[in-house]
Amino acid sequence: MKINKEHIKFLIKKRTLKQKQVAEKLNVTQQDFNNWMFRGIFPHFNKLEELAAILETDVTNLYSLENVADPAGKYSNNHASKNQDMVPLFEMEGEFGLAALWMNASFDEPKDYLHIPGVKADLFITYFGNGMEPQLSNGDLIGLRKIVDQSFYNYGTTHAIVTQEQLLIKSLQKSSKKDILLLTNLEYDENIIEIPTKAIKALYTLVVVVKRNLL
Repeated sequence: MKINKEHIKFLIKKRTLKQKQVAEKLNVTQQDFNNWMFRGIFPHFNKLEELAAILETDVTNLYSLENVADPAGKYSNNHASKNQDMVPLFEMEGEFGLAALWMNASFDEPKDYLHIPGVKADLFITYFGNGMEPQLSNGDLIGLRKIVDQSFYNYGTTHAIVTQEQLLIKSLQKSSKKDILLLTNLEYDENIIEIPTKAIKALYTLVVVVKRNLL
């Protein structure tokens, strides 16, 4: 998988780490890690996830924009069930589509399926908005994985926050207030939204982005 090695170097430096220390945390040799960085390719997706945890960022921030899912075309449900790498793409239309995200209701027939080897996502939807540039652009497809245990929040990463009335794609930030989460467009955005945790019906983490301009 192609990586954004310049951004990774920036995050390593930001956290006052050395590449040798990062290699040790990943349980790989320094030579292997240096080779991956030199070539700009991580051969193992799970190691990229581990690196994201070490650098306290979302794994999608470490991708190269050249990582694009292959639209698989129309597949029957039987075909999709046999291939665990086939992730359904849904059109989130109307109140039912929103409610299905938190009521465990069944969606209508998927619009399509996407094939992304090694990526564990529950579904894809289309992102609409312009506040999450450059990570997200209007029309991008975003892969989401549902968070079952909400007793722990991965702050500083992009999530889909589902309330009864709306779906918000924002970065989660920690609040000094009890039972309150802060939502921002960007990591250092001053336009902050406060939301009570009790208002959150469901929470999804963003695991992959399919850039609209690369489809």
